[in-house]
Order: sequence, then C-alpha cells, then structure tokens
Amino acid sequence: MRIGLAGVGRIGAFHAETLRDLPEVDEVVVADLDADAARAVAERLDVGHAASPAELLTQGIDGFVIATATPGHAPLLRLGLEAGVPTFCEKPVAATLDETMDLAKLVSQTSTPVHVGFQRRFDRGYQRAQQAVAAGELGFLHSIRAQTHDQAPPHAAYIPTSGGLFRDCSIHDFDIIRFVTGREVASVYATGANKGAAFFTEAGDVDTAAAVLTLDDGTLVSLSATRYNGAGHDVRMEVLGSEGTLGVGYDDS
Repeated sequence: MRIGLAGVGRIGAFHAETLRDLPEVDEVVVADLDADAARAVAERLDVGHAASPAELLTQGIDGFVIATATPGHAPLLRLGLEAGVPTFCEKPVAATLDETMDLAKLVSQTSTPVHVGFQRRFDRGYQRAQQAVAAGELGFLHSIRAQTHDQAPPHAAYIPTSGGLFRDCSIHDFDIIRFVTGREVASVYATGANKGAAFFTEAGDVDTAAAVLTLDDGTLVSLSATRYNGAGHDVRMEVLGSEGTLGVGYDDS
C-alpha cells in the first residue's frame, strides 16, 4: 500500500513516521508547501517526497493523509474526494461552520472513504463509557466533565493557523461527548482568557478556555482546555448518572 501525506509539521512528521513503520504500508510519500521541509523530513525518515501536496494525488497513491495547517484541510479534502482516493484528514476539516457543512454534504454524495482524526473514539476507556451509557448502567445522565490540558504551548508560528483553542484542542472533547452520549448539543456558553505568552493574544486566540454545554436531553457538560498544564498532558472525562459515575483517563484503561 502506498500512502501520500500532505504536511510535514509536528503532527505530519509524526504520522509519516508511524505510517512508515506499519507492515501494511509499502511506501510513504510526503509533500508540503515548503518543499525544503518536505525534502528534509523525507530524508530523515527515508521516505519519498513529492513537489507539492496536490502532486501526491497524481502518483497512484492508495490513501491520502492530510496533516497540513488548518487552512489547507478543506481544499485538500476536496482534491482527495475528486480523485476518489480514501482520505484521512486531521481535525478540524475546515475553519468555518459553513465550509464544514459543505464538505459533509460532499462526503455524503461520494463512496470515497473519509476519516477525521478523532482518535479518542478508538480509546478503550471512551469506548467503555459509550457502552455503559448505551446499556443504561449509569441510569440517566445529568452531568459530564471533560478536559484537554496541554503541558506546554506549541511554537508561536502554529497558533495563527491552528483554528484557535476550541477548534484545535476542545474539538476532541466536543466529538467524544457526542460519541459517548449519543446526544447532540443544544446550547453553548464559552469563555476564554490569556495569562501566558503574548502571541496568543496577537493571533486572536486564548491560552485557556472553558465552556458549558447543554445537550438535547438536558444533560449539562462542563469542559476546560489550556495550553499551560505544568503537571503534564491531561485528558479526562467523568460521566455522572443517577445510578453511577464512570471516569476516563485516570488509569491505563
């Protein structure tokens, strides 16, 4: 199997190395708008490289991985769909709601497989929580607490193209809340603050955020996110019901 990967930044290089080491993958070809960066990563990982992300789709690849900065996701996903190549796209798929909805409609009209990078759905702890909720083990749900806390910020150049803290980090919580509960969000209150580096404010972003969601069955959700968690990377969820409580992220399960 031959995989083309667009974007060789922090997450892109990580994906390229992971793909290279999979026994099912025979060849990885990387590309980036910064051709020198793509060449450097290709040489370091001993994989192939193409002149541009769009060129990857002309090279007979069996799968397309989009790991560019957020502004590149939507146009490259459209190219992948047009080429009929199974595509994995990092989150978020687009920078705006309208563009996201347009892409969702486009995906629904094609048979080309598309997967978005919401890896928590494959975590045993979150899967166990989803099964417990579906089976009614916790009774009726009344509250959920979720958090995504990074130990330290990414480099300053990443922030202006990240989509912001909610789209870049909390998006995982938004997704997994829907996955675990099977419910949709009815209302949102959100706020954020900056107490760290000035480059967050300069990019119109925040380094710490909180939100209260009300689900369509009345369940209340509180979530938080920060770029500064000195104790380490901390991702957790608590699901509280009338008959029991289940926590995810407190141990290896």
